[in-house]
Amino acid sequence: MKMSNKSADGHPGFVEVRKFLHAGQQSYPRTLDLEAEPAEELRLTLAPGTKVGAALREVLAHFAQRGQRGGVGRICAGTVRALQYHRIENTSDVDRPYDYGPPYLLDGVITMVTGAITIGQNPQGQILLHCHAGFLDGNGTIHGGHLLLDTVEVGDDPLIIRLCLFSLGAFVVNSDEETRFSLLHPTPMES
Repeated sequence: MKMSNKSADGHPGFVEVRKFLHAGQQSYPRTLDLEAEPAEELRLTLAPGTKVGAALREVLAHFAQRGQRGGVGRICAGTVRALQYHRIENTSDVDRPYDYGPPYLLDGVITMVTGAITIGQNPQGQILLHCHAGFLDGNGTIHGGHLLLDTVEVGDDPLIIRLCLFSLGAFVVNSDEETRFSLLHPTPMES
């Protein structure tokens, strides 16, 4: 889905939604479900100057030793001083008509509004962090997209992140026929 901050008639405050049609075989309705227990819930407070991706990887490496290799999270509050993010753009490639565009770079005071984090892994077991977030730059302009957590540095206010880590399952990256992207799929795993 693609959203803009104005409706078709240009009215601000309303959202226009456009459906993306991918080139691959449709798999709708797409239902992927996996029950994974037990869960470990954490509240992290990252101090100013902390590199977010590195801090998350350190925490996740500790919990992976206890068998918790997948999870989800939420950026709840805080500021950052540097980040990069991508947005989906149209391409001229018939097989992959949408792809992430070049990174947008933001510096200065950036206020985090929200962020949804998926903690996954590649087939070799290396930690992958996927995050879609919304944030305000120093002028109050709204930004949002695929946030590259390894580029984010905590600003003057601590960054609050809630995590829910689980065992007996993980999100493992695999190719997706419909979108032609590599996506994180729920996958059963032994503890």
